Amino acid sequence: MFDLGGLTALVTGASGGIGGSIARGLHAQGATVTLSGTRASALEALAADLGERVHLVPANLSDRADVNALVPKAEAAMGGLDVLVNNAGITRDGLFMRMKDEDWDQVIEVNLTSAFRLSRAAVAISGTRAPVLEALAGDLAGKGGSNVHV
Repeated sequence: MFDLGGLTALVTGASGGIGGSIARGLHAQGATVTLSGTRASALEALAADLGERVHLVPANLSDRADVNALVPKAEAAMGGLDVLVNNAGITRDGLFMRMKDEDWDQVIEVNLTSAFRLSRAAVAISGTRAPVLEALAGDLAGKGGSNVHV
């Protein structure tokens, strides 16, 4: 497929199925990968399975301090950042009329605002050359996807 040897990638939502698969694919093509997600045990298991060229930076993307620290930590761990995969996502599905404002705010914060902040930080580090991939489905694939599509 592709030779990604020498490239570095940060994958958010890597503790879930889609993010883990994306990280596996990038790693299999030679990239050094930083795995990020909220479930440390799943990240550790994936890292152990992948072996070398893997770094862990657990982060909760509903926490702005974690969001703001994630790209710099990944860059420091890998010595650069070439690819950002914004894969993390949450859902608070329910009837529209019963959705609480707090649930709406959290979905927007994780699925949209964190992707914006991470993308902005990645481009600031690497200039316009960094590919930024938006998956935004996270663990939601097969479950109807995100309930917020802006």
